[in-house]
Amino acid sequence: MIVAASNGFDIADGYNQFSCDDAFLRVFGDLRERYGLASILQGLMARWPSDAARREFLDRLYRYGHRGYASSPVMRALDKLTAGRPRFVVTCNCNGRFERAGFSSEALLETEGSYARLRCSAGCTTETWPAESVGAPDAEGAPCCPRCGALLDVAVGAPHDIQRLEPIRSQAEHLQAFLAAHASTRTVVLELGVGQGNRDIKRPLMAWAERAPQAAYVVVNREEPVLPTLPAGRAAGVRGGGSL
Repeated sequence: MIVAASNGFDIADGYNQFSCDDAFLRVFGDLRERYGLASILQGLMARWPSDAARREFLDRLYRYGHRGYASSPVMRALDKLTAGRPRFVVTCNCNGRFERAGFSSEALLETEGSYARLRCSAGCTTETWPAESVGAPDAEGAPCCPRCGALLDVAVGAPHDIQRLEPIRSQAEHLQAFLAAHASTRTVVLELGVGQGNRDIKRPLMAWAERAPQAAYVVVNREEPVLPTLPAGRAAGVRGGGSL
């Protein structure tokens, strides 16, 4: 089974990077007052007035979105549904929650990286490090690159940028190996909350399913489902929140 998960699944899991909701205000309310911060996504993309201000936001985001995460009913249901069989998760969600929920890091592709990992802001290496295992900080307590001493930043970005980094590059290779190994076996692609025009997750998986003689494809989405061209009975769409 291949699970393709995007922002719609994140929202069902209790994490909304687009919204100034109660959870956002509880964690980042004072940053909203100081800087006008209106969402997690804005915070990740913003030009902060100082490195210290950005670091404060990222530290809180890591504690709230990753380290403090406990599996939601939706995540537990997905785990139960897919457990006991070969499975691979492809996600653009950047909070590292699938690993926290017990899904294997060897069967995971995070197409836009994860803020649970850090990379060199100077780009001296393609290596990344878990956020809690970096080397000595600088005089102000900021995490520094073990290779060159530059500040570390979150390993998050657009796929064309982030997929040159490790472990994302290796994750992409693992996905291709999984697809090749299951090209002729009964395999379900379960797509959860992925934008129906998505080019980085949806389109490649639909193209693979159209080539795989025993693949089935299921879309759960609030938008009108877009399905691959497959024989009758091998593709289905559920419009709405759906249930697992």
